[in-house]
Amino acid sequence: MVSLDMTSFVRLITAVAVVLATTSPTSAELSRRVLVYGGRASLEVPTSWWEIPEAVLEFHSLRTAEFSGGRSAEIYQHGFRPGDPHLEFALPQVLIQVRESGRLEYGKFLHLPPLEALQREGGERLFERAGPLLAGVELENVVFDRETFSLRVSSILDLKLEGKAKVESASFLTERGLFTVHCYAHISNAEAMAPVFAAIIDSVLFDDGVAYRARLSDRWPPTPASIMYGAAALAAAILLVLAIRRRGDR
Repeated sequence: MVSLDMTSFVRLITAVAVVLATTSPTSAELSRRVLVYGGRASLEVPTSWWEIPEAVLEFHSLRTAEFSGGRSAEIYQHGFRPGDPHLEFALPQVLIQVRESGRLEYGKFLHLPPLEALQREGGERLFERAGPLLAGVELENVVFDRETFSLRVSSILDLKLEGKAKVESASFLTERGLFTVHCYAHISNAEAMAPVFAAIIDSVLFDDGVAYRARLSDRWPPTPASIMYGAAALAAAILLVLAIRRRGDR
């Protein structure tokens, strides 16, 4: 991975921001289907987007773990963005997280707690993980899509040094665990990116080996509260990277 000094980093981020502000991708560009998860899943991304190299994804995990005191150490298997894929951080971008921690019963998600309770409890967890770098979090919506067996979470994260970013996450149940798509955009570009992110999430397909198969017994499992806001907490980790880097350079 190319190492950038602070001046070069800022120039690259600025250039990407200008390009995105004037040529934001549209859903009409979603024509390239890519294989992920070892070929077990696929999704469509704009033809102008690049895959983020594994070394950059590993950097995200290492930096968040280091500067959050081990409170955030998420691993991402795939990522895509329209700008330079070798940048340590750039928005918009999509990150994919695969967790093979065992099959979950969809009944856990059928009766979610009130949004107010999720906002309070999820916000507390985020602050615990992020420490002083997170100025605020607003959980806008949490809903379980019974048709696709996915938990959809919309939130806005406020980084103390970088401002607000919109996050749209979809955690799909699989026969092995969870397949999560995290979509990030700066708040100023969130409206333009919304149809792109929606199309990406809606395009997710799984092969028969991991595709979720509902069972009658799934409807009446115990319901641990932590699962309800877990996707929002996990989404926050990657947005800390830029704030961490800026903080270290001051």
